[in-house]
Amino acid sequence: MAFNILGLLHPLVSRDAHRQPIWADLSGRLNHIKDMGKIVFSERSKIEDRCKVLQSINQSATLDMQIRYRHATASILSAQEVPHMARHKHCFPATRDYSSLQHLHHLQGMVNLDKVVVITGYGEVGPYGNAETRWEVEAYGELTMEGCIELAWIMGLIQHANEPQASTGQHYTGWVDAKSGEAVRDIDIKPRYEQYILEHTGIRLIEPELVMGYDPAKKQALREVQIEHDMEPFEATEEDAAAYKKSNGDRVDVWKNGDGGLWSVRFLKGALIRVPAAVSATRLVAGLIPTGWDASRFGIPDDVIRQVDPVTLYTLVATVEALVRSGITDPYELYEHFHVSEVGNTIGSGIGGAAGLDNIFHYRRLDKEIANDAVQESFVSTVQAWLNMLLMSGAGPVNPAVGACATAVLSIESAVEAIQSRKARVMLAGGVDDFFEVSTTEFGSMGATSNSLDEFAKGRAPSEMCRPCTSTRNGFMEGEGAGVVVLMSASAAIECGAPIYGVIGMSATATDKQGRSVPAPGQGILTTARELGSSSSSRMLDFDYRRQKLQQQLHALDLWRQTELDELKADGGSTDLEHLAGEVEHLYLRQKSALQDTWGGEFWKSSSHISPLRGSLAAWGLSADDIGLASFHGTSTLANDKNESDVLNSQLRHLGRTPGHVIPVVCQKWLTGHSKGAAASFMLNGVLKSLQTGLIPGNRNADNISRELRDYDYPLYLSKTVQTAGIKAALLKSFGFGQIGGELLVLHADYLLAALDRAQLEAYNNRLQQRSTKGERYFQDVLVGRRPFVQVKHKPPFTPEQEQEVYLNPLARARYDPVRREYTF
Repeated sequence: MAFNILGLLHPLVSRDAHRQPIWADLSGRLNHIKDMGKIVFSERSKIEDRCKVLQSINQSATLDMQIRYRHATASILSAQEVPHMARHKHCFPATRDYSSLQHLHHLQGMVNLDKVVVITGYGEVGPYGNAETRWEVEAYGELTMEGCIELAWIMGLIQHANEPQASTGQHYTGWVDAKSGEAVRDIDIKPRYEQYILEHTGIRLIEPELVMGYDPAKKQALREVQIEHDMEPFEATEEDAAAYKKSNGDRVDVWKNGDGGLWSVRFLKGALIRVPAAVSATRLVAGLIPTGWDASRFGIPDDVIRQVDPVTLYTLVATVEALVRSGITDPYELYEHFHVSEVGNTIGSGIGGAAGLDNIFHYRRLDKEIANDAVQESFVSTVQAWLNMLLMSGAGPVNPAVGACATAVLSIESAVEAIQSRKARVMLAGGVDDFFEVSTTEFGSMGATSNSLDEFAKGRAPSEMCRPCTSTRNGFMEGEGAGVVVLMSASAAIECGAPIYGVIGMSATATDKQGRSVPAPGQGILTTARELGSSSSSRMLDFDYRRQKLQQQLHALDLWRQTELDELKADGGSTDLEHLAGEVEHLYLRQKSALQDTWGGEFWKSSSHISPLRGSLAAWGLSADDIGLASFHGTSTLANDKNESDVLNSQLRHLGRTPGHVIPVVCQKWLTGHSKGAAASFMLNGVLKSLQTGLIPGNRNADNISRELRDYDYPLYLSKTVQTAGIKAALLKSFGFGQIGGELLVLHADYLLAALDRAQLEAYNNRLQQRSTKGERYFQDVLVGRRPFVQVKHKPPFTPEQEQEVYLNPLARARYDPVRREYTF
């Protein structure tokens, strides 16, 4: 019926209706059936009779149940509603059926699994808690019941109980209010706590207890004052009196007071002193971690909390989340599959330990008591050091990234290079930064952040003050947190059954041209699309051609291997035939991988006619038209958003993307603020969820897209979330102070899984299901208090006597001891 009505609205039918009447019979020709009324009445009567019979059966069954189970069923039968229970699911990737990947099976044999880098886990500590709860707000604009429960737990509003209640004496298992101890049903947590949660997460007024006591309303500066008359004397120790005398010379009198050991000090006219003076602050808003976030709630010991900088605590929690999403609930399990030298770390920061910097530059000058080793907590490299000492005990490549706001992309690129050069098989990558008084003051002084007072005067709430790509954008507000991803070679992920959330199709960084402005965004990253003329005529872009040439050369390689083995067998005098045959097999596999690189993933390298971006797409049979999402750095500054749009538009135009085929843009900072070093990690985590769900979150602050951006044909600036049929590839950009431009091409996991044959995929699916189950159980056990989230290690997986042997033996592997419940060598 609907189809027929729509047909009548078609322009061709409408045009005919102006010339002559259009008659439409929508009766289904029922009017031609004789005695239609009687037929309908008869059928309706049959239905009513059947309903009466079923009602009688149901009533009879209910009465039978009441008689048999009178006491047990009375409450059930009288209940009008069964309350919903939370079902916490952390969205591990589902297993993929071999036949469902049929359309991508042309990739089989074309991929060097040792060179392909995949993302097996991701985690974050940010303004909306963890990666899953942030995604709920970003994609849907509200929290689910499960999201509210997780954030309420993170913020210390509720805790799980499994004990007799003090008020009733009855045993109770479930959630209780952290202050009152009152039982709270799952279904009541959202209406009871959601408003408080939303007010104390995300972008909001600065809360001093979260930022080392900094209160913008009480901001002070020390100003030098010359006194104009002699002051009253005061008592001090001999040491302090001598210090005052040394500082001001003749303008200070000091004398000893009798036998008490104290001295008197008097500042004379002309002496210089520094006194605190109130100064106005214009940056009052930031994207802070949730109020009540406490590292001890995640299981980190108090002695560690007291010793390390908060950025280390954020990174520890984010790293464990990323590992558990990889199905790795004990980091030492990695050494059951890989050598300790094959697990590395490139996690970095833009600023480093903010609290450590504050201690050594601020509190030390104020002569306050601080730790003797405070300086170590200010180093960027200290974060990964603590991570390795407290969790990993790895001995792999280490390269802490420092790239200001592009730190995370720089970190990921270094990790990708380490895996592709076979220095490692597993890498932790990402970034972390804190928020503190100095950073907000200095970013404000250079005009990079939005002026909160101006925004309030225009009637905007804190959550509306970051508006990327709009005509009213006027800077970002700072954020804080940590973002971490676990990267593995595809062969490593398949071997251990780790979930694959995405494939790193390309990573790139670039600097810019001559200038005098360190933070000015540039176009250097445009070079990922560099190529001469049209490359459409190149045979190397023809996937079938490359596949054919690879098969030809593999055939020749097979003949070489067989010839070598035959010669070994003919040489009967050899005493170590098995060892020599192993060498032949090793050389064969190396040459096979090299051929897969030549015709598969690296065919475009060193070519002036095929750009890195085009080549990286073509390696998987894709083109510029297949990029379905662009994640923008999107700082809401006048210069960045225009420059970034220009770069993307120029890249796509140069690569020949179909005119009019727009690409949706995600600008995540409208929600989280700018977390500096962690920013691109948060963005990447969002991209992975988009690839998994097909959802593209909109910038809900995009009230009016800037007119200057309308000149660009390809970027589509969404203001609301849209559901797509699926996303094949996404392009992420990041720009950092110091001319650091970064770019990631991330592909859907199906492209990697389709490269496996049926047996490989089925074996992988079995291992994946086990890891997913273990990871889900871990998350749920943490919520109900059965285990701490972060389980700090107290010893390495090897003894002091084994240490050198483990380092020197490339085949040394850990094994699980079920009695001691730990991994040992």
